Amino acid sequence: MNFKSLLLGSAAAIVLAGGAQAADLTVAEPVDYVKVCDAFGAGFFYSPGTDTCIKVGGYVEFGTSFGDTDFGRFNAGYDNSNWGNFYTEVSIQLTASSVTEYGNLTGFIDMRAKTANKSGENGTYADLVNESTNSAYVDSAYLELGPIKAGYFTSLFDFGRGYDDTGMFGSDSTTDHIQLTYAVNGFGLALSVEDNRDRGALGYGEYTYNGNTYEGGNDNVPDIIGAVTYSSGIFSAKVAGAYVNQAFDWVDNDSKAGWAIGGGLEIALDNISAGDRFFVSAAYGDNANSFTGISGGTSVAGTLALDNNGSHFAGSSWSALASYKHVWTPQLWSSLSGGYASYEGSDNLDGAKIDAWRVGFNTAYTPVKGLDLVADIFYTDVDAKGFNNADVDQDGGAWTANLFLQRHW
Repeated sequence: MNFKSLLLGSAAAIVLAGGAQAADLTVAEPVDYVKVCDAFGAGFFYSPGTDTCIKVGGYVEFGTSFGDTDFGRFNAGYDNSNWGNFYTEVSIQLTASSVTEYGNLTGFIDMRAKTANKSGENGTYADLVNESTNSAYVDSAYLELGPIKAGYFTSLFDFGRGYDDTGMFGSDSTTDHIQLTYAVNGFGLALSVEDNRDRGALGYGEYTYNGNTYEGGNDNVPDIIGAVTYSSGIFSAKVAGAYVNQAFDWVDNDSKAGWAIGGGLEIALDNISAGDRFFVSAAYGDNANSFTGISGGTSVAGTLALDNNGSHFAGSSWSALASYKHVWTPQLWSSLSGGYASYEGSDNLDGAKIDAWRVGFNTAYTPVKGLDLVADIFYTDVDAKGFNNADVDQDGGAWTANLFLQRHW
């Protein structure tokens, strides 16, 4: 046997052995690659092996907030004082949607966290707790099946508070509630049942008022809210009404029912510049301060730090605002907003009165997609009289500026 014959024989043996081993190998399963889901809009993809579409969103925001005030905790003790700070805020948003025989089934979560340095001058008690502990919290979360939506999300009564980042006076509440919606030919009808404690109503317990201790709280009756919406062409409108149980009479030691009504209108002004918008809204409430902006969110009470944000104060209130947004270029837009709110007390607060107005200017620049640089400045003037608490029985003005950089996706 020569070398050539030996080499050919060895090669044949290797091929035969390889073929025998290959016959014993398991055939690989097809890879289930992530697929784009276009049934619910941009950004969704199928969860592998299911018919559920997932979307991941969120933002990281770093900013500074500074200003000065003639009333409240700062200049009340130090005539030349002012304040300023840095803060960081993050948000992770998850959406899961699928199609069922009963309509679209959706679940949504927005988890947020803040660092401890953001000013609490216009914040809520929840903001104070979240910022001081740096803990994550639920900003909103809900499940939705067809016309039914339930969870912790924006109140049905809310209209928005203009295009200024801070916002004017008005209803600004996220509540635990269940909502039923029906829409046809541009019209929408909605009804919701909402937990009034998310608007500052007093739960049952012991409270101290004017040196006296009381045991009690609001009746266990949720807020009932109905709304009609309409959208066609350049117009979008909403009218809402609410039956509420929030006010409390400390003289009679009893809760008081109330009501509120309001409306908002937005007009698209693309004929001026693509993206231009004009918005107006107004609301009136009887024993329903959180529905008009006297309490809740960036409200009058938030500025004055009224006890429990003033939502349980008996009396009537109203508010109105107007806001205009102008788009200079696709990367640059500005807004100008103004609003007014008024409150007149009744029962144990008979004679108490608040008049407040606010004006704000906002500019946002987007140098690259997904990145916003925002400057927000506003001035608030409040005249409060007739309250037992001397800290809020005063006139004053405050200005605040916010600058932040936000990366969103």
